[in-house]
Amino acid sequence: MKILFLGTPEFAAASLSALLSSNHTVVGVVTQPDRALKHGKTELSAVKQLALSAGLTVYQPVKIRADVEKLKSFGADIAVTAAYGQILDSGVLNAFKYGVINVHASLLPKYRGASPIQSAIAAGERTTGVTIMRTELGIDTGDILSMATTEIGETETAGELTVRLAELGAKLLVQTLDNFDGITPTKQDDSIATHCKMIAKSEQIIDFSYDCKDIVNKIRALSPNPCAKTFIDGDQYKIYRASMCNEKVFGAVGQVVCAKDKMYIVCGNGAVSVDMIQAPSKRAMPIADFLRGKKFREDVVCAKQP
Repeated sequence: MKILFLGTPEFAAASLSALLSSNHTVVGVVTQPDRALKHGKTELSAVKQLALSAGLTVYQPVKIRADVEKLKSFGADIAVTAAYGQILDSGVLNAFKYGVINVHASLLPKYRGASPIQSAIAAGERTTGVTIMRTELGIDTGDILSMATTEIGETETAGELTVRLAELGAKLLVQTLDNFDGITPTKQDDSIATHCKMIAKSEQIIDFSYDCKDIVNKIRALSPNPCAKTFIDGDQYKIYRASMCNEKVFGAVGQVVCAKDKMYIVCGNGAVSVDMIQAPSKRAMPIADFLRGKKFREDVVCAKQP
């Protein structure tokens, strides 16, 4: 089939790469506008970089719904989306003979929405996967065409899981397109659907009054971006990795306890061991390296704000 591909980040680039190596033809790519950086520089999306290297035509509308005729001009049979970043209206959905299908990083109908990978890890899920679905006007509510599952590693971060799901989704996408005519779509069960939103800045701050397992899962879910954060003596620290502490650590909730090359933070029950941390204007580093150059007061407590 002739495909118009819509996607933006690295997760989507894996699907585009797989399509370029398949028996299908990518007739063009739609991606978000270049992101403005400091000093007048811009950042190209991962999908745009791959598309340009493959000699594909790239279209970057501010609002994709504003120029449906441009989309039709590519002459695609079907559109494929993967983490594109804009909501499609009926005009876009009806612009292609076989409609629009999407690569979604969860086992639908669980975790419909913008942060399925982070939400699954934060919830302590042990299994997740990818779903290829028909796109309709509702948020991730379309019929399911295919699914693939995978286990979530006990210490796996969102960044690590994203890479694996991107490859899993890319492979499943090609298989789905190869067998498109023989697939019978399956309706989603809305009664068991769960939803997830964009991660707000306030949700990035760790509340150490929670269960230590929940805190560790939150840190995994936000690593490496946007990263879980806390304030210590007025400075914001990013915590990239942590684990549940098996030792007894005493102190007030949120209190930092350092012993040799270890750093513990007291939680609502027990404590977490900080394994990788980043101080302001510094690089992220293993805790042993960090503690060689930083000492905290014995009674210092992590705060939600400075």
